[in-house]
Amino acid sequence: MKKIYQFFTSLPFMAFLFLTLAFTMAIATFVESSYGTPAARSLIYNTHWFEALWALFALNLLNNLFKYRLLTKRRFTIGLFHVSFLVMLLGAAVTRWFSYEGSMHIRENDSSNTILSSDATFFAGIGNQTEEETVRFSEITPRQFSAKFDVNGQKVEVKTIGFFAHSERKAIPSESGEAVLDFVFAAPDREGMQSFTFRRGDVLEYPGLVAGFEAREETPVRFFIQDEELKMISVYPVEETTMAAQETTEYEAGDTISVQKMFLYNVNNFRVLVRDFYPSASFTAVKSAHETNEQAVMVQISDGVRQQTIPVFGHASMDADTVEVSLANATLKLAYGAKPIHLPFSLYLKDFQLERYPGSESPSSYASEVVLIDEAEGVERDVRIFMNNTLLYKGFKFFQSSYDQDEKGTILSVNYDLWGTWISYISYILLGLGFVLSLLNKNSYFRFLAQRLKQSSAKAVVLALLVTGISFGASAQTGQGANIPAVDPQLSETFSKLWVQSVDGRFKPLSTMNSEIVRKLSRKSSLYGKSADEVVLSMMTYSEIWQTLPFVRVESKELAAELGISGKTISVQQMFDAQGNYRIAEEVRAAFSKPAAFRNQMEKDYIHLDERISICFMVFRGTLFEVFPRERVEDPWYSPGENAAEYTGGDSIFIKSGFNLLIQSIQNGNNSEALEVLNAVDNFQQKYGGDLLPGQAKKDAEILYNKVNPFERIFPYYLLFGFLLLVVLLANIFRQKPLPVLLKKSFYYAIVLLFVVHTAGIIIRWYISGRAPWSNGYESVVYVAWAAMFAGILFGRKYPMVIATAAFLSGVSLFVAHLNWMNPEITPLVPVLKSYWLTIHVSIITASYGFFGLSAFLGILVLILIIIRRNSNEGKVNHFIDQLTSINEMSVTVGLYFLTIGTFLGGVWANESWGRYWGWDPKETWALITIMIYSFIAHMRLIPSLKGVYNYNMASVFGFASVLMTYFGVNYFLAGLHSYGKGVADGVHPSVLVTFGVLGGLMIWAYLKDMKYENSKK
Repeated sequence: MKKIYQFFTSLPFMAFLFLTLAFTMAIATFVESSYGTPAARSLIYNTHWFEALWALFALNLLNNLFKYRLLTKRRFTIGLFHVSFLVMLLGAAVTRWFSYEGSMHIRENDSSNTILSSDATFFAGIGNQTEEETVRFSEITPRQFSAKFDVNGQKVEVKTIGFFAHSERKAIPSESGEAVLDFVFAAPDREGMQSFTFRRGDVLEYPGLVAGFEAREETPVRFFIQDEELKMISVYPVEETTMAAQETTEYEAGDTISVQKMFLYNVNNFRVLVRDFYPSASFTAVKSAHETNEQAVMVQISDGVRQQTIPVFGHASMDADTVEVSLANATLKLAYGAKPIHLPFSLYLKDFQLERYPGSESPSSYASEVVLIDEAEGVERDVRIFMNNTLLYKGFKFFQSSYDQDEKGTILSVNYDLWGTWISYISYILLGLGFVLSLLNKNSYFRFLAQRLKQSSAKAVVLALLVTGISFGASAQTGQGANIPAVDPQLSETFSKLWVQSVDGRFKPLSTMNSEIVRKLSRKSSLYGKSADEVVLSMMTYSEIWQTLPFVRVESKELAAELGISGKTISVQQMFDAQGNYRIAEEVRAAFSKPAAFRNQMEKDYIHLDERISICFMVFRGTLFEVFPRERVEDPWYSPGENAAEYTGGDSIFIKSGFNLLIQSIQNGNNSEALEVLNAVDNFQQKYGGDLLPGQAKKDAEILYNKVNPFERIFPYYLLFGFLLLVVLLANIFRQKPLPVLLKKSFYYAIVLLFVVHTAGIIIRWYISGRAPWSNGYESVVYVAWAAMFAGILFGRKYPMVIATAAFLSGVSLFVAHLNWMNPEITPLVPVLKSYWLTIHVSIITASYGFFGLSAFLGILVLILIIIRRNSNEGKVNHFIDQLTSINEMSVTVGLYFLTIGTFLGGVWANESWGRYWGWDPKETWALITIMIYSFIAHMRLIPSLKGVYNYNMASVFGFASVLMTYFGVNYFLAGLHSYGKGVADGVHPSVLVTFGVLGGLMIWAYLKDMKYENSKK
């Protein structure tokens, strides 16, 4: 028994637990992405074996606290850090076993004291015999329920055997059934057909079409059975068309129509088709190719006489409907859905409020004005619940989750977890204290590494590199664009300073939109030697010339081959044949007819190209630019050429034809008149929209930001300085004479200057957007690059290789940020992100990526040094290896602290926004996986079989793959609550596979070289 205990509490078993938990959770995220959250919870998260792994982890951690005397005065700070995890696991256990979640739906002027549990239940009962279990059905875990009943000595067995996450009801003929109408309709404003299955008494309510089948209430379209035939009466005129001969018959409103199957009926601009009519039918369930709001559980019932399989429809988050099944001598009741939980108080909804960004349908915020009523306690008080502002009462926390589409009702999520939450919060406080005190404690391992670095002060050579007169700007295209007339610089500058409203409601200078347009169309920042502002104004003015120029980006070689072009760009003119037909019309129509998840890469490329061509025509016509304010701030601004209903006289005419006058003036060379038009637009904006506009200072800052384009401008210099410095430092290992100190200082200050520009860019973007600039994919990668460079300057003041590595890493990160699938647009925040926790949580957790990135690149550099190490240079090389490995360990330590604290501060944010501090969302799960992996790396030195310079640096490179998955993989390839940070990425780029292949080869080569070197020393 003692040996078993020693095994379970040993450091090697701890390392095994780190990796096992990480691997298990990684598998769970992919299961969740493919089969849904219930499948991941059933197979992994909510299993006893997964809980046992965490229990063993807690046992191991508790034992090591005493075994390694982490609670002594000398090591108390690191002991406190580890104690926090024990408290955290205790809080998680309390939450797991004693908390529950649900949702409450309330309509305005109504009250509720009932929540629907987030845990679904399945019920089966015969008479007073009942069975009810909590279930987590998925398509790979359908067998969640079974029950047996004794009915007068006869055994009845019930078990679930199948599940459809998105199901459709399908009627089949049955003698004991009811009349069923299989109905399909197409709305005038939507693509495709929609199905609806009527039972007698059902009513379809769709905007513009309300139809009933022998319903009690009168409906505009009414189906009924007369003389065993299906009839229809409509308050609208009806046009009947035969599908085969296309013959048409017209009926007046109120006519009685004999409905024919597979005939097409045009009712109030809706196309209606009756696929089938069953005088007597029952329902079964089939899997739907589309997302539906209905799930189906297939239940097998055996009563000793016969066996049957029936569907039970419902949804895990909705109240259950009871299904009755007639057996030989009893009636079986079945139900699937959420379990109602009654609260000792109620909430009354006075008003639901939804605010949108001006001129946009995007919600800015939404809130519920409720009255808390507790008659037993004599409590009645007004409460406002909105995103990041919750109601806590008697251990129940209510937070704003969603709302009804008519904006007359609210959906509040509810969480009951008072003790689990507070225990977890205490652990976060201990975690923060342990982190700070461990960095300050002179006896900590971090300080030991710093002291070792100080003692081994570099006598190694240093290089500084001064690079001047090198331009990395996009080279101007010549030849084909030479015939584009020049646009007066003053005109393009004035044009760029006008305000425009984007589709998300943000007001920004046209300079910003022009940059976005040119980048969207061509993936370049300029075209034919013209700035983005000149390009867009020129496209509006000389559209016939621009239609002949090949500047529209084609996504892939395959698509280019289909279009018959050899390069990567195509002209608008080439998209039409000699008869003026759009060449890809059929392909685009076919692509859009498929659900997004079922489109192949070529279909996506067709859609992207069609989008670019559409943008071109919107620019040519000027309809893309919403530059004229409306009287109502809620309404989107007018584009040039629109009919302005609320304006009269000159204002209306100006909106209609002002831009035409602008274009004519430029074409005629009358720049002064064109300038007057632009000034008139500016005056119009100030007159009618001045109260909405951010102000001149922000406009000037944003225009400056667009012109400088700091992040795209500096990344080539980061790459150049970093790469060349590394090359020279590695080459200089073989030199005998060190380079002058002046070069070291020159290089250091050049890097610092780039870092200052980087920092200034972040500050300006923060000022422009009015929020912390790390809320989307592009911004967070820019911030990771900043954090990596900050870490390099922090650790590399005396170590030029660290500076070089950090600069190269920052350059690579900024390069990635400016790839075509990253969106650099400044966008408004979704409501959940309007929280100070965004600044705290994201800044800390994203900064950790910079430290881990530096660690990975230092690891690669050490592997290269191991490869080039010889007996002739081993003194210098080993000196560098020791220095870089120590800095690597320090970087991992700081990164791990930051990631751990940032992750659990995210738990605080989640609790304030979504009502629970942990929900196994893929993003937070992968953050925990990364913590586990880097915890393993940080503890490798304590395990004899794993410690060593090569092993550590190789592991630091491998570990960064988890960071990449946490950020890119989850954001771009997995679903979850963090979808607001998503970009657009279709598959894994081949360069990623090549990079992993090269790194794998480097690791193998370094391993062989290290083994050879070690053997030579023996």
